[in-house]
Amino acid sequence: MKKALKLPLLIATLVSVILFISPLAKLEAASNIIPSNAYASEAIAIFLDGQLVVTKEKTYTLDGIKKSGIYLPVKLLAKLKNVKVNYTKPITVKSDIGTFKLDHTNSYLYDDTTYITIEDFYKMTGLSGKYLYEPNSLFLWSDTSGKSKTTQLIDQINKVSDDLKNYMGKKVYIYKGEKVGHVIEIDPITGDSVRFNILLNNGKVIEEIVIGEIPDSFCTYFHYELMSYLYTGKYFWANKNLLPSSNPLLNIEKVYFKSIKMKGKDLIIQAKRASGHDVTFKLSFYDDPSEPIKNGFYSTNPKSVYTNWSSNVWTKITQQKISIGMSQDQVFLSWGAPDEINSYTSAKMKIDQWVYGRTYIHFHNGKLNSWTDF
Repeated sequence: MKKALKLPLLIATLVSVILFISPLAKLEAASNIIPSNAYASEAIAIFLDGQLVVTKEKTYTLDGIKKSGIYLPVKLLAKLKNVKVNYTKPITVKSDIGTFKLDHTNSYLYDDTTYITIEDFYKMTGLSGKYLYEPNSLFLWSDTSGKSKTTQLIDQINKVSDDLKNYMGKKVYIYKGEKVGHVIEIDPITGDSVRFNILLNNGKVIEEIVIGEIPDSFCTYFHYELMSYLYTGKYFWANKNLLPSSNPLLNIEKVYFKSIKMKGKDLIIQAKRASGHDVTFKLSFYDDPSEPIKNGFYSTNPKSVYTNWSSNVWTKITQQKISIGMSQDQVFLSWGAPDEINSYTSAKMKIDQWVYGRTYIHFHNGKLNSWTDF
């Protein structure tokens, strides 16, 4: 019996030891883990000696943690000359500066990737650098030649608007030919014209000229992917007045967007109609891919906004017809915004004239009184 008592006693002793030790061990192991709820900026573009460095693992500014700042992935070090990384534990970084071992005091785990602070990055590599908030890019240089190239890039960027600066280093989708690449240089030409040099995924560099504040030949790849995320799997109500005449949908018809794909400067939308039938249609845009959806569809059912309107009124709106006695809101939903509005107010009456092309309609005290075609 004595031997039988020793085993439970041993187990109880081990459990008490584990309970005492494990909290400390867990705290030590987790001390370099950046919590998932930390605020991470948009990925920072990295330039070295004037050349864009593209890595799968991204560089971020991390906030909401004890040591806020810029964090770079350790794998970025392997892309640098004269720097070698040994990934066997402990991870060792060897450069012209010296040999550095990574542990919980100088490395951090974020999103299953090992990171170091920008201060330790400079210390281990001997590189110098400058971060620009606009265009969210980190410019590094290894020597005087690299610094000169970097200075030229920065000087060019500083001559363009903040909106255009934000494209520097970004992954972009070029509409013509449906190509993908990264912006590697932004150079103002004259007036409001800016030249963008884009390094395609196939290694070729192409030039795009942007006039104004919004490129009309490419968009960020983030925006390209965002289109599907924002609009797929949601219900919308058609605004026929702002859709192409060839579009098969009825005015304020409820549709469910099954998929959205960008093909050049067209959105290819597969949707399910109120009748249950599937329909595919194309919407073209100029510079903002989301514009034809924002203009051509309501995100809220108009019938839920105007609940006291009769079914007869809604039928006319669906058919894009107007009739005497309609309110201005009803005419607006049926025919859309007028080309011109003229108003006259007296002591007893307010008269509004809405012009649609060669058709003039008149409201007396907010109600449709007559219309004339010229």
